[in-house]
Amino acid sequence: MRRLRLLVLAFSALWFSACSTFQRTAYFTEQPTDQETELATVVLDGREASSAVIEVLQQQPYESTFSPIRLDYNRDVQRWLDYFQGRGARHMRVYLSRASRYRPLMQSILREYSLPEDLFYIALIESGFSPTAYSHASAVGYWQFIRGTAVRYGLRIDGHVDERRDPVLSTRAAAEYFRALYSLFGDWHLAMAGYNTGENRVQRLLLHHRTRDFWELARVSRLPRETKNYVPKYIAAAMIAKDPAKYGFVDVEYQAPIAYETFKLEQPISLRTLAQNMAVEYQELRSLNPMYRGDYVPISSDRETFLRVPQGQVQAALAAVPQSFSEAPRVVHSDYEMYRVRRGDTLSHIARRYRTNVATLRRLNNLGQRNMIRVGQRLRVPVRGGAVVPASQVASTSQRAQPAAASRGGHVATASAGPVYHQVRRGENLTVIARRYGVSVNELLRLNNLSTRSILRVGDRLKIREGVVEGSSYHIVRRGENLTSIARRHNTTVQELSRVNGIQSRSVIRVGQRLQIPGSRATVHRVRRGETLSQIARRYNVTTQSLAAANEINNRSRIMAGAELVIPQTNQ
Repeated sequence: MRRLRLLVLAFSALWFSACSTFQRTAYFTEQPTDQETELATVVLDGREASSAVIEVLQQQPYESTFSPIRLDYNRDVQRWLDYFQGRGARHMRVYLSRASRYRPLMQSILREYSLPEDLFYIALIESGFSPTAYSHASAVGYWQFIRGTAVRYGLRIDGHVDERRDPVLSTRAAAEYFRALYSLFGDWHLAMAGYNTGENRVQRLLLHHRTRDFWELARVSRLPRETKNYVPKYIAAAMIAKDPAKYGFVDVEYQAPIAYETFKLEQPISLRTLAQNMAVEYQELRSLNPMYRGDYVPISSDRETFLRVPQGQVQAALAAVPQSFSEAPRVVHSDYEMYRVRRGDTLSHIARRYRTNVATLRRLNNLGQRNMIRVGQRLRVPVRGGAVVPASQVASTSQRAQPAAASRGGHVATASAGPVYHQVRRGENLTVIARRYGVSVNELLRLNNLSTRSILRVGDRLKIREGVVEGSSYHIVRRGENLTSIARRHNTTVQELSRVNGIQSRSVIRVGQRLQIPGSRATVHRVRRGETLSQIARRYNVTTQSLAAANEINNRSRIMAGAELVIPQTNQ
């Protein structure tokens, strides 16, 4: 035992001296032992740690500062035990095999927040530890966050990135949410109910029925059926996961814990190209970095961007990154597509057609209980597995995709992108609209010939962005850049850059300003209704695989009418 403790201390010291890439904070937890056996607990402020460090930290003794989660037993719990041992046994077997892959990582994060490690089993019943899990309410990822809650807890969601699918970032968001829920209710069962159906709803029912006991609340209140089942389902799953053999799960093929190292990324890259340059499997890199929705890995301007690679591959990755640079793709991924309301449609009919519910449709489209839909109206509808849309349309088809891309600087390729307009709705002002599209209020004033005293009226049409010509890209000016550095970066001249943008070579450029970059014209195909990837590939005499790779989509991805696909060049 003494040798193990010395090993932990030695490993921690080695890590502090070698891994200067990470920002980190060390603190000591007081243990009820003498000084010789006190252990340092390391917490990363930079949001990432290698799996080797996590493995060592998990060997340290731990006790949560919060009350433990009670695993009560009653008829409702037994009903779920029967289900998991019967009809649901094949699902539970899969979930248990995946649980071993994520247990050290997720429980180490729960420790950072001083939370009970048993909250780990919430992810088991939410997603079965699948990063691509998608619910009828458009909840995504390991911890099944809907978009609003995810954004509230700092997760980025846009056409390139969905951090709900990331095991580290989503677990941190879930930990913060559970801390807030426990502070509100003081009881883990009620906190779980709030996690499932929303804390406000649970609060109202608690006040109305004057009880602080979940089981009593489930018996007398109008909690949704799913929420009434949520706590007993969790307890049954936790009991099985803690002792699988006791409940008949003796033949589970447990996956090895996720093993990786991380490094800081300084430029946008193609994940596929990086894999080729490193001579590793592309799918292996994808599985370690599930937050990226396609091949493109963007750089964040408001925090450091880390990439995970297999253990022992950091130096190979650092050497391969300069040759793996990538511009943003012409198409991006979206969780929903646009549906035009037809005669006879109702929200219930549309919800059934897209395997969702009316509440989700109302939330996605900012519809109140009294709002009526009309023939010809365009509604956002969720798409399982996601849809592929043109980057030029992302501002109108994704809540945060275009603002995120625009605010992070760099260059974003487009294809025949026309001007973007917005129709003013009730309660909106210039500040709200500017924040939604990731532009400045001054830019909106300039584009629409408005003054600071101008009054917006419901129904007014505002220009959000100018159009961008086909075959070019644009660059968002970042702090410290000038025309010379931008021209050099894009392999052009200051004179050409000035000519294309109609400015003088000595003009002052502003942070956030969009500069058009001259580029080569590519063959672009606009998808027609009913077309498939195979049909388009045959038309241009290319393979389906090369067409999918050029547009960073999966062969099975749904392509929308109106989407613009880049046709890869052939050697003929």
